[in-house]
Amino acid sequence: MLEALREDLDPIVDEVVRDVSRADEDLGAVSAAARRAVEWTIRALLKAEELTPDELARLRLAGSRAAREGEPLQRLLDRYLTSGWVLWAAATRLPTGDSAALAALGTALLKAGDSAAGALAEGYGQAEREIAARTGAARREFLDELLELAPDDLTTGARITRRAAHFGLAPGDRYRVLVAGIGRELEDEAPEVLRVTLALDRPGRSGRDGAASPPIVATTRGRLVLLARASWPGVGALDAVLDDLAGPESWLAVEAPLAAGLARVAPAFGAAFGALLVAERLGLRGHRTADDLLLERALLADEGLLRAAIDRELGPILDAPRNGEELLRTVAAYVAARQNLSGAARALGVGIRTVSYRLARIEELLGRPLAGEEVLRVATALFARRLLDADASPRPDGRERG
Repeated sequence: MLEALREDLDPIVDEVVRDVSRADEDLGAVSAAARRAVEWTIRALLKAEELTPDELARLRLAGSRAAREGEPLQRLLDRYLTSGWVLWAAATRLPTGDSAALAALGTALLKAGDSAAGALAEGYGQAEREIAARTGAARREFLDELLELAPDDLTTGARITRRAAHFGLAPGDRYRVLVAGIGRELEDEAPEVLRVTLALDRPGRSGRDGAASPPIVATTRGRLVLLARASWPGVGALDAVLDDLAGPESWLAVEAPLAAGLARVAPAFGAAFGALLVAERLGLRGHRTADDLLLERALLADEGLLRAAIDRELGPILDAPRNGEELLRTVAAYVAARQNLSGAARALGVGIRTVSYRLARIEELLGRPLAGEEVLRVATALFARRLLDADASPRPDGRERG
């Protein structure tokens, strides 16, 4: 049956082409590739009922070659798997076929299809990892230099501009800069970098104009850093990738405002990294923007000065002969309840009279009424204290922050 099918391949190849071709493809090239797949299948099955190690090795090489040429794995698999069922359909139409031969051919085709798919995918995946590792090293080197670029370093800036074209990046485009922590320190050659790179985009698939250039992913200071053009379509997939990498509740990513040109990437990275440190300090999780944390970053710009301000505003309460922290929790609950005694009492689990007594004590310690601008100053000092020491900051319910 196989010999008979090999003598009249044209209709079989045409049927495979109709099934696997797409509107934007060169039919001549698709037909040639389909013929190779059909001929390979027949030739392999003529040698033995199951694929030999040599045939599997050839398939792994075919998968590797497809990856290096930028062909999607699914199209490669389609040609070989479709060849199998088209050959089976053609065999069932042969007038000389008998049930025993058809059963043997069907079994062989099923085994061949399964083995072929596995070998093709193995070769493809290995080549893809090699490509990502090789190009990833160059990208990381470029990103490291870009993140350290000083505004007045014209020589380095010119070199970066020249190298950017190799990665599909234009100096004047806008760029996304994102820094992520996954709950553990990452080394320079961390495997997580390769996992994120492969998950976000397959290497070698950028458009001719670089519009679809994959992001550059690297590590710096123990965190993941991602640089991508503003038009990069894969940004929506990033959260899911981080979920898979670290777990939904264990990662934090901070994105800077779009950088207007490569020269602004370093300042954007500085903003994102500074915001990430503050967000980690506060125990935040998920996807954030650097601008969400501008107030916190401003307050923490000079921690010594901030501590002095906190001591000035809250010191009289904390230095009370007794119950200083309890009084501070009371004023925190009062501020959080918008200066409502009943709301503060509910939050603290005490009576209104108790809250009223404590507030009177606080005003006595401060030496001024807890109203108007004084409330704003105390609220700001409470917020700043929480920034400096999350574990020590008071909560309205009296429990420690973890």
